[in-house]
Amino acid sequence: MFNSLLILLPVIGANTVRKAYEGAGVAESTSIDAIRQTTDRLDREFRQLAPKEENRKLPFWQDKVQGALEDKDTDALRGYLIAAPAMLGNELGKQVRARAEAETRGSADDRYIRAALQQLPETIARSIEYELGLPESPVEVPEPEAPPEPAPSDAAAEDLGEVLEAGARPELDWRFKLLGSYADLATMSQRWIGGDYSDAIVFKLTGIGLVQQGISDGLSDANIRAVSIVKSASRSKRRTPQFTDYLDSLTGAAVPRDVLAPALEEALAGFNTTDVRGMRVLRAFEQSIDPAGLARLEAELEQIDKIATLTSPTATLTLLSVVQDGTDLRRARMLAEAGGMQAVALVKERGNEGLRVADAGVSWNTSMVLEIMSLTAAGMLLFWVALSTLRIYFPRKPGKAEPQGI
Repeated sequence: MFNSLLILLPVIGANTVRKAYEGAGVAESTSIDAIRQTTDRLDREFRQLAPKEENRKLPFWQDKVQGALEDKDTDALRGYLIAAPAMLGNELGKQVRARAEAETRGSADDRYIRAALQQLPETIARSIEYELGLPESPVEVPEPEAPPEPAPSDAAAEDLGEVLEAGARPELDWRFKLLGSYADLATMSQRWIGGDYSDAIVFKLTGIGLVQQGISDGLSDANIRAVSIVKSASRSKRRTPQFTDYLDSLTGAAVPRDVLAPALEEALAGFNTTDVRGMRVLRAFEQSIDPAGLARLEAELEQIDKIATLTSPTATLTLLSVVQDGTDLRRARMLAEAGGMQAVALVKERGNEGLRVADAGVSWNTSMVLEIMSLTAAGMLLFWVALSTLRIYFPRKPGKAEPQGI
């Protein structure tokens, strides 16, 4: 029994630790509890970011706000302003929160921004209002009906020629603006077949996006928006090497190279017009897509689009600049859901470590409690067996007989 317990105890312990810390990662579901927990951790991080001395908190926060204003970083600027209640300490933080809660106009973020502006010098506050485009009047003016669009002139039609030609569609499609034309895809395919893999991720994402552009469901639109953001991150060199490798594996699974390469070689063979080459390349992509790989890629693209919806495309680029894998991507999504633009300010300060604020704690469910009880029982049984063994092999010596009197 002793040997069996020696083997079972580490197994039970390792299984308990695994179950405990599997739940300690980022929450998969955006439940109310997960968002509330992440919001509390965001507040704690911003409180720790500010100096401990109360008299230094306001100047420190003002410097952060003014720095973001000078850098024209409106996303981080909004984040620092919304985080004012946490960064300004107890007294000033309560004042900002009370003013924001007393407001009735605008969104919750706008109310906190207006309340935080009162803690800044007048000139800086007015500059921020102008930079952020905050409405000066609470009165909402209904938008007039848009007049019918005039027919494009010859010059305008010439500018739109590539887009119209790309899809052979009678109307202008916003998705072509984000993805490019079929002719662009054909050119990129020619370079890729020739051995230029420098932009392989953008190339494959463009092909997948153009294949999906003919689908009118909302999910494909979300994917196309996410593809455009990833392409922007690539052009601006704002992807980490780890995230680049991760995207490369995802796109490679969605469009396997051993399937795509022969299909593109066949599509580009011979002499054809630009339109014909573009359409043939598009069909090659459509035939080369692996459904299982595409589903995994779409799941990550959906995360990116969700972040952009909750914040902004530029804020998403900032968050993607510190993301390393799919777990980090889910962390960024959770931060965006819990704190909005505060996530941008936190990433500016903490980098990749800031994303770990979204990690969930250990889930103390019934299964976890039973695992702990089993581990405790096994430990107590092992101790009892060891003690019994020692008593068998090292028995207590009988006490010496006392001399008897006469």
